[in-house]
Amino acid sequence: MATALGGLVIIGVMIAGVFFTSNQELRVGTNTFVQERAFRAAEFGLNATLANWSNSEMLLLGIGSSKQVVYDSSAQGWRDAVSITRLNATTFLIGSTGTAFGGIQGSSRRRTALLVRISVPSVDVKAALVSRGKTALAQVPLTGFDTNPLGWTSCPAAQDSVAGAAVADSGNMDFKNSCPLNTCLLGTPKLLVTAAASDTSTYTVFDDETYASLTTYSPKVFTSSSNPPSRMEPAVTGGVCDKTAAKNWGDPARSSPVGACESFFPIIHLSGSTYNAQLRGGTGQGILLVDGNLEISGDFTFYGPVIVKGKFESKGSAKVHGTVMAANTNGTSNSITSLSTVTYSSCAIRKAFENAVPPKRVVQRAWMEVF
Repeated sequence: MATALGGLVIIGVMIAGVFFTSNQELRVGTNTFVQERAFRAAEFGLNATLANWSNSEMLLLGIGSSKQVVYDSSAQGWRDAVSITRLNATTFLIGSTGTAFGGIQGSSRRRTALLVRISVPSVDVKAALVSRGKTALAQVPLTGFDTNPLGWTSCPAAQDSVAGAAVADSGNMDFKNSCPLNTCLLGTPKLLVTAAASDTSTYTVFDDETYASLTTYSPKVFTSSSNPPSRMEPAVTGGVCDKTAAKNWGDPARSSPVGACESFFPIIHLSGSTYNAQLRGGTGQGILLVDGNLEISGDFTFYGPVIVKGKFESKGSAKVHGTVMAANTNGTSNSITSLSTVTYSSCAIRKAFENAVPPKRVVQRAWMEVF
């Protein structure tokens, strides 16, 4: 009897030990799971913030100011709070605090942070038209007087005027129909002769960015087999700007109340070196990159830089507010006729560049875990 009782006691102790060990393992495993869920929630906050990032919105923050965003998925057991702080003109700190709930096991919190900066490209040669090849000009002027687009109240005061045209050789300008220099070109100077106009890097290198890198950010790519729509105009669905619509190239018209697509400045890429692209109606804003040749006509109006590797042709009442840069790499000549105009606008150029390039992680130690 004593032996049997002793055996039962030993077995009972062993079973109790197994249950205790199993329970501890369960607690450790649950705690690890909750901690990992909190970490994943914090990482989700960083990634979601970058995915939904709007340069135009973030650049409205004052230096030292913050914006709060909450991603609440309590039904799935987690919640994340993100704080975006502007550190200086181009650098932002994104802090993400993820919290996971473990029921009776309590909760866990993990914090991560990411340092990013906005890269704002710029053009070296400032003129209404920068041309590497010959340009035929008739009837209407190329205007280098800096002009803010109508209704763009967020623009600073217009800067000093720039050249009406920048070329490598004054002989590259062909004034048609008795169009004298003093009426077809406006600016200071009217005509700028500079070696930069013949340098192909002028048309492909923009500070930290290049023509090739800008095309990788383009949400709108068109080819000779998938031409742009016949008319560009803003697309709004349920009060939200539909950035996926092919015809939506932003909304340069500034209205009250504010239009849903006013802050949308896409990079539009007309891809293909042999592509003879034609744009004949509507409006758009952003950066227009053309691998081949470009012809604008009708009432098409664009706000921002237009960079063409081939030739640029403008006729009808087509207008560009920003700058046109024609590299003429295929040996062709440009033509600006009829009532079409090109007007230099530093505001339209800067707004397009500010909003086009997504933020980048700073070099070295951009990501950190905060304890």
